[in-house]
Amino acid sequence: MVNFIELNTIGVSRDSQLRAAKILEVMTNTTEKHGSSDSRKSFFEITYHLMEERWQQLRAVVNKNRMFSLPHFTPGYCHFLQQETNPQPAFAWLKCEDESVEDCESFLRGHKILTRGGSKFGVSPKYVRISMTDRDINFSLFLKRLSKIQKNV
Repeated sequence: MVNFIELNTIGVSRDSQLRAAKILEVMTNTTEKHGSSDSRKSFFEITYHLMEERWQQLRAVVNKNRMFSLPHFTPGYCHFLQQETNPQPAFAWLKCEDESVEDCESFLRGHKILTRGGSKFGVSPKYVRISMTDRDINFSLFLKRLSKIQKNV
């Protein structure tokens, strides 16, 4: 493992390596306390709730109008959180349901929303892949612009 790390950090500054090590240390320390009496939440609990909130917000915007759709996921048991949870992937596949829109990526770009088109991933251009892990301000702006599209169409 040490050899693997040495080979994969060639060219990475020492400062960046130390920062990454500190982040991993914090994540590990909070994870070890999961289930203990310590009131602080673990990194994974915090990110789970953030992603849950973002998916709820995106679904609320998409459900206001039938112009777009999102896939539905079957809940499953999370062994880490020890509860049944809904999957919340880091990327959302948004489909343009409007018959007049052939290329969803170009359509959204016209509304100042940058996405990755489905054709780049081997699927129909009616699909786009959206990052759910962007910064809060960018994600909020995305939702605002997406909801405006639905009101104007």
